[in-house]
Amino acid sequence: MISRSGQQALVAMQVLAQQRARRFLPVHQLSRMIGASPHTLARIMLRLTAAGLTHALRGPGGGVRLARSAREITLFEILQEIDGPDVLNQCVLGLGPCDEARPCPLHALWFPCRQQLRRLLTETTLADLTQRTIPLNQPEKPCI
Repeated sequence: MISRSGQQALVAMQVLAQQRARRFLPVHQLSRMIGASPHTLARIMLRLTAAGLTHALRGPGGGVRLARSAREITLFEILQEIDGPDVLNQCVLGLGPCDEARPCPLHALWFPCRQQLRRLLTETTLADLTQRTIPLNQPEKPCI
């Protein structure tokens, strides 16, 4: 599912979305704010910068900031860069390939939950997190 690095990326991006005037925030300061290792967070931010989600500036007054508006960056986009394109296609039990052709014991229960989670992550932006206006569309059938 979502890795610890993926979780840290989401929290770090939320903090960056809350910065006024899109100022650069030093990675060591950001790591203290979210309780992450500076080394780990630096690697995460490098990946997000390479993906065009953040801008980085070296030297005094440097750091990282969002490369686009918080309204334009979805949570799913962030997770894909950190956990890979198949972040939500993995077996919930960790048994390898899990699909209709090779279902795991929980596939029938997990598949609808996975679809709901994908929809939530693709419809929710960083701006939604900072404004606490996450879309609350009622699913047709509750997950589990």
